[in-house]
Amino acid sequence: MGWSGDGKGWDKGYGMMPMYSMFPPMWGMKGKGKGKGKQLKVEDNLKVWLGNVPESIRWKELQEHVDQHVKSKWVEIFRGKGKGTAAVVYATPEEASQAISQLNGSSIGGQSLVADSWARGNKE
Repeated sequence: MGWSGDGKGWDKGYGMMPMYSMFPPMWGMKGKGKGKGKQLKVEDNLKVWLGNVPESIRWKELQEHVDQHVKSKWVEIFRGKGKGTAAVVYATPEEASQAISQLNGSSIGGQSLVADSWARGNKE
């Protein structure tokens, strides 16, 4: 039973399956197309950058705070390298610009938020 001696695969489906075929690759191998990480696929004019976000705040708390000003569609708090920052997505560019003016200087967790557009300005 198991592999047939002629090298053509399983003999009639009996026997044991090799262990490596039951599990996805786990030994430091990245799968096909997994090199860039997770990114928001949203137009930049719909996204708002938030800075000075307290580390103790969770995304749900931030979303509740943001929605008090302008209803958001998505909130993501960055950890690690982007610690203290967040991205908020809105339905229209008008809502995003309105949120920037209302959220800039608003207080959450004892800290004052900094709000700005997502797209970086030209460096001259």
